[in-house]
Amino acid sequence: MLWIQPSWLEQAHRWIDDKLDQHGIERQGAIAQPHIRHWSTILRVPTSAGDIYFKAVISDLAYEAALTQTLSDRYPDCVPQILAADRQQGWLMMMDGGARLRENLTRIDDIQHWETLLPTYAKLQQEAALHVDELLELGVCDRRLAVLPAAFQELLENVEILGLNDPSGLNLAEYQQLQNSADGVARLCEKLSAFGVLETIDHGDLHDGNIFILDGCYRFFDWGDSSISHPFFSLHRVYGNLDQRFELESHSFWFERLTACYLETWVKYETKERLEAAFDLAQQLSSIPAALRWLPVLLNMDAVTRTQYVEAIPSLMRELLRDLQRK
Repeated sequence: MLWIQPSWLEQAHRWIDDKLDQHGIERQGAIAQPHIRHWSTILRVPTSAGDIYFKAVISDLAYEAALTQTLSDRYPDCVPQILAADRQQGWLMMMDGGARLRENLTRIDDIQHWETLLPTYAKLQQEAALHVDELLELGVCDRRLAVLPAAFQELLENVEILGLNDPSGLNLAEYQQLQNSADGVARLCEKLSAFGVLETIDHGDLHDGNIFILDGCYRFFDWGDSSISHPFFSLHRVYGNLDQRFELESHSFWFERLTACYLETWVKYETKERLEAAFDLAQQLSSIPAALRWLPVLLNMDAVTRTQYVEAIPSLMRELLRDLQRK
């Protein structure tokens, strides 16, 4: 793996020390590597200004550096402060973002944090909608409703990624059902696009490990799975994360409360009733962008490494079938 090779680590350490010097910050100890994944790594740097963090990602996700720097400059209360970025290599160096939300969610009542942060996230989405072209130029993936049906069709053509007839993948009957659903997916995208909600940034992996709390503010981190798409897709990952943490029922009152507080931020675009209808449509489709975010990661892996994640996309495609059949 690239991230543990001595030559790569030496290069990264030199870059870190150079950027610290430019900011007049002194390193005060050895650099640690607390996080290693195939697609990214995090280094922790003890300094005279406190712990500073370095992140590197695979080339297919390199846009994250430019995107995070742009969002940090534009929304400093919502994104960690960026000290340096190498847009070509996909490297970031940032100040400590604070305590992770995950460590603050110890009881089910702590879900109330989400009631505060989801409107903040929605406002960031609404402001970012005015800069969609700029964000696309940075390399952020285009998964808007106009292109989503074609992206879904391309996904269905990749039978290896779908694990067709693999014990953990899709079987032939499921695969046929997905192919038969393509026209229905296109119709749902068209219906959703008729609402007045602007397409914008979708974080793509909005869970309690990617949100920090600092000085009473929530800061959103890890934008490598983001895309330009329908904003309501973001809550798919939120609810999946909460369900995993607290084993909530699909119709839990918590989901109703969080949906209500999130949609309330969008009332200037549509009526409450139409927002609820749009949200329902978005949730039927949300497994598709969730699956697409896995593609650049999985395609970057060798076949052996990929077997560790063989269920990732098939499980989301089964979820899509369930959502479509319920309606």
